[in-house]
Amino acid sequence: MPDPALLKPDSIRLLPLATPLAVTQIIGWGTTFWLPPMLAGPLARELAMPTEAIFGGVTVMLLVGAAVAPRFGRLVDAYGARWPMVAGSLFLALALLAIAHAQGTTTYLLGWMLIGLGMPLVLTQAPAAAIAQMAGPKARQAIGLLMLLGGLSSSVFWPLGTWLEPTLGWRGMCLVFAALNLAVCAPVHAIFVAPLTREEDRPARHVAGTAPAPALAPERRRAAFVLMAGTFSLTGFISWGLPLQLVELLRMSGHPLAFAVFVGSLMGPAQVASRLAEMIFGRAVGILTVGLIATGLMPFAMLLPVLGPASAPAAVAFVLAFGLSAGAMTVVRNVAPLALFGKETYATMSGRLNLPLNVAFAMSPMVFAFLMRQAGPNATLLFAFGTALVALGIMAMLQRRFGRDALA
Repeated sequence: MPDPALLKPDSIRLLPLATPLAVTQIIGWGTTFWLPPMLAGPLARELAMPTEAIFGGVTVMLLVGAAVAPRFGRLVDAYGARWPMVAGSLFLALALLAIAHAQGTTTYLLGWMLIGLGMPLVLTQAPAAAIAQMAGPKARQAIGLLMLLGGLSSSVFWPLGTWLEPTLGWRGMCLVFAALNLAVCAPVHAIFVAPLTREEDRPARHVAGTAPAPALAPERRRAAFVLMAGTFSLTGFISWGLPLQLVELLRMSGHPLAFAVFVGSLMGPAQVASRLAEMIFGRAVGILTVGLIATGLMPFAMLLPVLGPASAPAAVAFVLAFGLSAGAMTVVRNVAPLALFGKETYATMSGRLNLPLNVAFAMSPMVFAFLMRQAGPNATLLFAFGTALVALGIMAMLQRRFGRDALA
C-alpha cells in the first residue's frame, strides 16, 4: 500500500484512507464514551456506586481533555499525528485496565482521567488532523467520511457489551476493550497514519520566508475563532445534553413509552443521513453555509413538541430535525477550522476550540437533567430553543463575515 502522504491529490481514494481510522474511531468511542451505560448496572450492584458517579466519568474525560487539547494539538501540528495517536491508544488501554481493577469511585474516576488524556490524541481531534494532513484538497470529504463511519460506534459496542458483560463480567469486558485499543488501534495508527512530509511540516521548519501563509490575517483569525467557539459550544451543549433526555421528554409530553423509545431511536439514523448528505452534496454550498442551515434547523426542531405536545407527527419531526442538525454540525465543527485556518495549524486551532467546547459538553447532561426534573419538558425545550437561537445568530455572523474565506 503506498504511503498516503506521497499520493498525488487526484489519486487519493477516500475510502481506503478513512476506513482504518474509522475502525479506530468506532473502537475508541465505543470503549469510552459509550462505556458508562454498559457499566451502570454492574457497578451499582457490585461496588454500590451511584449513577451520577458512573456517568460522571464522561464529565471527567471531557474536562481533562479540554485542559490538554491545545497543547496536544500543537504537538500534532509540529510532528504529525502518527505517534501521538499511537500514544493515545496506549493511554486508553491503560485507562481501561485501571477501570477493570477499580474498587470504588476514586479509582474508577482515575481511569477516566487517563481517558481524558488520550481523548485529544485519538477521539476526533487528532484523527481529523491526520486526515487533513493526508487527504490534501479532499480533506473535507475525507473528514465527513470519517465522521460518517465513526458514528457507528454505539451500534457496534452496545450489542457487543450486552454480550460480553454477562459472559466475562464487567471487569473482563473492560480488559477486552483495553486489548482492542492496544492490539488493534495502536498498530493501525502506526501503520496507516502517514508521517508529515517536508511540505506538510511545521512552518518553523521551513526556510525563513517560505512558510505557508495562514488562510486569515491574525485579527480576522481571532474573530473567526471567537464566533466558532460561541456557536459550536452552544449547539454542542444542546446536542450532547438533550439526547440523553429524549425518551423521558417524549414520555412526559404524553406519548407511550414504546413510542417514545422508537422515536428517540430515529435520531441516530438522522445524524448519519445528514453526514452522508453533507459529504456528497455539501461542498457545492460551502461548509459555513451548511453550518447555517444546520443551526437554523435546531430552534425549529425545539419548538415542534411545544406546539404539538401529544402529536405523533410533531414528535417524529422534532427528533428527525434535531438529528439532522446535530449530525451535520459534527462535520461542520471539524471542517470549519480546516477551511478558515488551514491544515498547517488545524490541530492547534481545533485543540484550542475544544477547550470551551468540552467544558460546554461536560456541563450539558447535568443542566438538562436538572431542567427536566425541576421544570418539565416544555421549559427544557424552550431553554434549548433560546440557546439554539443565540447559536443561530452567531453562526449567521460567522457565515456572513467569513463565508468567502472558507475554502474546504
